[in-house]
Amino acid sequence: MPPLNMNNPDVFPFQPSLVVLLWDAFTGANTLAGDVTVKIGQTSPLFQKQSQAAFVFASLGNGNVTVSVRSTPDEPYYLPVDIPLTLPFERPPATLWPQPPVWQGYPDITLADPSKMLDDPEQTPAYLAQRTLTTLLPTTSYPFPAGATLVRGVVKNAGTPLSGALVTTASLAQPGQFPVVVISPGGQTSAAVNLAVVNTPVIDSVNPATVIAGAAAFELSIAGSGFEPGAVVKLNGTALSTAFITANALFAQVTGAEVATAAQLSVAVSNPDGTASNQQTLTVAAAPAISSAAGSIDPPTVTAGSAAFTLTVQGSGFATDAAVELSGAALATTFVSSTEVQAQIAPAQVAASAQLNVVVVNPGPPALTSNAEVLAVVSTPVINSLEPGAVIAASGPITLTIGGSGFVAGSVAEVGGTAIPTVFMNATEITAQVTAAQVASVGQLSILVSNPGGASSNAQTLTVAAAPTISSIAPATVAADSAAFELTVLGSGFASGAVVNLNGNALPTTFVSSVELDAIVPRSGYTTGSDGTFVLFFDDISGRSQPVTLIVTHPSVPNPKLVNVTVLRGATVSVDIDMSS
Repeated sequence: MPPLNMNNPDVFPFQPSLVVLLWDAFTGANTLAGDVTVKIGQTSPLFQKQSQAAFVFASLGNGNVTVSVRSTPDEPYYLPVDIPLTLPFERPPATLWPQPPVWQGYPDITLADPSKMLDDPEQTPAYLAQRTLTTLLPTTSYPFPAGATLVRGVVKNAGTPLSGALVTTASLAQPGQFPVVVISPGGQTSAAVNLAVVNTPVIDSVNPATVIAGAAAFELSIAGSGFEPGAVVKLNGTALSTAFITANALFAQVTGAEVATAAQLSVAVSNPDGTASNQQTLTVAAAPAISSAAGSIDPPTVTAGSAAFTLTVQGSGFATDAAVELSGAALATTFVSSTEVQAQIAPAQVAASAQLNVVVVNPGPPALTSNAEVLAVVSTPVINSLEPGAVIAASGPITLTIGGSGFVAGSVAEVGGTAIPTVFMNATEITAQVTAAQVASVGQLSILVSNPGGASSNAQTLTVAAAPTISSIAPATVAADSAAFELTVLGSGFASGAVVNLNGNALPTTFVSSVELDAIVPRSGYTTGSDGTFVLFFDDISGRSQPVTLIVTHPSVPNPKLVNVTVLRGATVSVDIDMSS
């Protein structure tokens, strides 16, 4: 037999062979959670090794082929994959073949480098690209292990589950240099140009968030992320003297001149590369002011001889060391926020009837005093609440709890002018027995309290309502797997605040009138497959939790949907997504 002429490959009628290697996207390994079938058209592998996810095809024809990968029906753990290829692959450069090997769509890259492990991140781009296509993504039926970090949910459009939507995470979430290339339909690739993704500083909070106009110079603390050495804090666009502490903390020096007058000042951070953060607001408040609205001081009225109590004052511009003064006497004061302070009132300060001025003082410098509101110390009882506030007609006798102030031993409750048995609990609470006859009919009963000596309280109303009845519901029949729907309930005796219960579960209810309620019945459930369910897994959660941006797209919806979800490590997060909102 004459020697083979290796310089003339045309004498050999080569037929392509192909090895398909598969990976599990969740584990990153070539050991799959369930069996799959791999075919080229109707052609099955010459032999296969499911335990290593390896499938070998031989004696294939030249041309374009599609490798189809499908989970078996009894183990539907992976999404289907179709891999387009052109056979034969070109020959390795180490042989006599003239051209380096290529893969369709990636003409400038070679196949796997035999000197590196297959999972080496420095493997050739062609091999890594092929591995990406042959990495199987789990379905919602995948047997995730206990403690896996997942995001599960449903994609909807106008409330309807949306099949075929793509849910992923933002691809440029980390800083770095990302090559951008253009690939023509014929497979030609442009030169790469890098897209620089940089850390963007983010401000989560500033402290203090509020200062009083005219305050002295102070240090502003900035908390957030992405701060770099050399970062500068800007106040209304003016750079401040800034100290870099960590990537999450900066200190800036604010002068008295910058907070001399009341204003809303923007706070931002610029990194040395020019990237700017979001803005937060530093409020420079005017002199403290007590709101003129009802309830600005609570309680507004007390009975002479009351026990010690807490006075809540609401308004604006309160400093952290603000003090409440009662007719010129400073009170022990607790700062709640720039709009609320609380002060302790001693019994001696409300021992006798009087009109007492309440002001808030910011000590400064300069010291600033608010407007005055009046705390009335009266000798009559005051009713603030009734429990219950409403009863059903003919429901029988009840114990009525009356809350307020100025109650004393001997206080008597009255229903419609008729005294009823009363028990004194303390200066702010009494209980009274209302008879069945007094609540036998629908109506409004006036409740008041009289102290010994004849001083009577304000009146409160006890509502005696008819029992609600249902005459009809619409719809009366729904399918077991129906979508969420509105249930209309018709009847009588409905009151504002009434709630529709379905099988013992309270539904979100809208009061329409005394004869109609509308309730929302949620969807009962979804089936795996075409009902829009999805599942994502995460194996790189840093810390206890991490925010993740879900990106949802579908051909029938013109714009993608971005949803922010906080993923808890080792826990499952559920989220419903409506593409129409």
